[in-house]
Amino acid sequence: MASINLPQADQALFADHTSQILESLDQYIPAGKPIALIPFPFDGNVGNHMMWIALHAYFRSRGIRVAYTAQPAKIDLQAMKRAVGDGTIVFLGGVSISRLWPWHAEIKRKVAAACPDNRLVSLPSTMILIDDEDRAAAGAMFGDHQDVHLLARDEVSARAARAAFPDSVNVDTVHDTAFMLSPQARDRSAVEMDVIWLARNDHEGAGFSQPEDIMVFDWPSFLDKHDPSVLASRICWKLRELVPASSPLTSPMLNRAFLSVSRAMLKRGNQAMDRGRVLVTDRLHPHVLAALRGQPCVMLPDLYGKNRAVWDYSSEKLSTIHWADTPDEALELARALAKADADLD
Repeated sequence: MASINLPQADQALFADHTSQILESLDQYIPAGKPIALIPFPFDGNVGNHMMWIALHAYFRSRGIRVAYTAQPAKIDLQAMKRAVGDGTIVFLGGVSISRLWPWHAEIKRKVAAACPDNRLVSLPSTMILIDDEDRAAAGAMFGDHQDVHLLARDEVSARAARAAFPDSVNVDTVHDTAFMLSPQARDRSAVEMDVIWLARNDHEGAGFSQPEDIMVFDWPSFLDKHDPSVLASRICWKLRELVPASSPLTSPMLNRAFLSVSRAMLKRGNQAMDRGRVLVTDRLHPHVLAALRGQPCVMLPDLYGKNRAVWDYSSEKLSTIHWADTPDEALELARALAKADADLD
């Protein structure tokens, strides 16, 4: 049976992180105006959906209406402007200003050009900039826009962003919004193996070799198109697209459908992690989910230093989260943690 068992020290740390995040969001997102929240993560990356769920809980608590949202390929700038008026345009966090994931950066460029009078807030992100060309492109991203606020989710990112962007772009530092999620239940009866290994299969991976005797997996790249919540979201955005006048009705429906998609993805993430006593991962958000579950986890580096920067800023004091520099070190530590975890059964 699934249960919540979060160590008291970790509860206190999550509460402190959440307090800091709330203070930051309250500072940059006015409560009295509608907002746009873009883009919806129409993918299988559980970490993106963790952020989405946490943010919607925040918006509900502050009475902030999400007047417009859309997945990346479906963003209609004119429809967004009509929906939010002079409200704030909020960008989901992650890795979102470099050519590593160029469509994130392109969305910001287009929005900045189309919405010069709206406040723009980019939620806590890693500011990975690969080289001088990437830094120059990022620095010009917002043009002459005078109300841009970038939240970095670690100090390394904040320093890089301040060096790249003009003084007109405000850069602040606060923890990733996924830390605002409530504690998650862990089903110890579902354990099938001591160690599971969630490994990146994209260009952010460090190219580590993976053990052959351990279950290795990654989050899926795509959503299940037959999932009821996915089907509902497709119907809602198609209706909004075909009948723009229906937006006051269809936009709230789309928000609810997207939130259902995110909740379904988080549930699947928890189920996947239930299969092992200990998680080893070079992805970022799985360690947050493991901490919320009170589950031992060993973090590995990614190619660009993102994981280590967040570990240093947010996660080093979490009692169930550990760091390893190499796969061999991670596996040795994970097996020791699994033995200790089994003794708790």
